[in-house]
Amino acid sequence: MEYLIYAAIGGIAGFVRSVITGKGLIPIPKIETKGTHKFLNLGFIAPIIIGCFAGWVAPYRLGVDSAVAALAGYAGADIIENLIESALGKKIGR
Repeated sequence: MEYLIYAAIGGIAGFVRSVITGKGLIPIPKIETKGTHKFLNLGFIAPIIIGCFAGWVAPYRLGVDSAVAALAGYAGADIIENLIESALGKKIGR
């Protein structure tokens, strides 16, 4: 049961990250074009899902508390985004 709480905390942290960076301001998914690339902008949905997963896994693997779940949820979406940007060789959404 406590890992569901950690997942919720991670999801909230992922949402906070999307609001802070301004990338999750659209309420529904839409297709956007940046240069020659088309991609699906999921708004605040993707960071919440990634944050939930990271918030659930990090305390389970590390055996710590809700602070780590929040940090993992916040950083999880950032890590995924950086991996995508490095694969494309461009900054996304900036």
